[in-house]
Amino acid sequence: MTTSSSPKFRCTSDDCKTVGTLKCEGCSQIFCRKHVNEHRDLLSHQLDEIVLEHDILHQMILEDKNKENNNQFLLKEIDKWEQESIKKIQQTANEARQQIEKLIGSQQEMISKELHHLAEKLRKARIDDDFVETDLRKWTNMLEKLKHDVTNVSSLTTVSEDPTKLLVAKIFVSLTMQQHLDEDERFGISFGNVCIAENGYLTYHHGPNRDNGFVCGMKEYSSGKYKIRFLMNKKDSEYIMSFNIISKYTSILNKEFHIVKSSYGWCSDDGICCCGSGLSSYELRHDMDDETIFEIELLIDCDNQKIIYLNERTKNTREMNVDIRKCPLPWQLLFYLYDVEDSVRLLSSTRLL
Repeated sequence: MTTSSSPKFRCTSDDCKTVGTLKCEGCSQIFCRKHVNEHRDLLSHQLDEIVLEHDILHQMILEDKNKENNNQFLLKEIDKWEQESIKKIQQTANEARQQIEKLIGSQQEMISKELHHLAEKLRKARIDDDFVETDLRKWTNMLEKLKHDVTNVSSLTTVSEDPTKLLVAKIFVSLTMQQHLDEDERFGISFGNVCIAENGYLTYHHGPNRDNGFVCGMKEYSSGKYKIRFLMNKKDSEYIMSFNIISKYTSILNKEFHIVKSSYGWCSDDGICCCGSGLSSYELRHDMDDETIFEIELLIDCDNQKIIYLNERTKNTREMNVDIRKCPLPWQLLFYLYDVEDSVRLLSSTRLL
């Protein structure tokens, strides 16, 4: 008669030769009674560390809530939009007032000339005693017409809005939840008075004076298609920002770096950069000029060697071919900031192919 017995396993702790009797359901290791207690102590210590990290994060959130200036940067953007919108409306209203004064003044001057001309005819007719009934009726009709024009000059002038021309772009506030994965685009190397904040998703010109500032993305684009969305915010429409691509092998830290000669992309005044090539093949259209806030969707197409952007507000799209002899792959994002408080916020980045 034979008997069977279950196999026995040694404790998995180092240098322990005791038979294991208890199995951990978490790590599937087998321990003896002594080392299972040590294993539980280790897990308890790891739990304490997690609780500590939780408490630290909770304290950070409480401190952020108590900071009075925590949202000042965002509120300043809204204040700037408000003031610029009021300025645009006031400027347009003043131009309309000047047009009204000019139109009505021109009409009144024309009526005065016709009335003076009629007065000369009446004076001459009286002196020469040269008029009949038909002349009187004609002059009466002319007076009635001039009287009608005088009393109705204002009512004939109308003020209306052009629905096809947007004077003030509607502001919007959105929260983009970032996944913080390695494949997300973020800001990396910068040159000049440029700061990188919010874990690499925000860059801004911190001054104190206007000066050239450059910042590059961290990702490298060598094949496939990528869609990057970002929000550009200018303090003043007078000065230029730009979004571009450059070759990884081009350094913005070089004093000889020139954005027009070294990159492909578009400027906020609707100008373009194409590594110093001629601009005759590109149609310059009014899209971003005079604007201070615009959301852009940039498509980087490495396979077809071109870049395309979509302006989310105007829905205008522009495309540019990239000469890889002048701008070799892989490419990187490049932004140019000049005025103090100019900023760029990365919203999302997606690989399409």
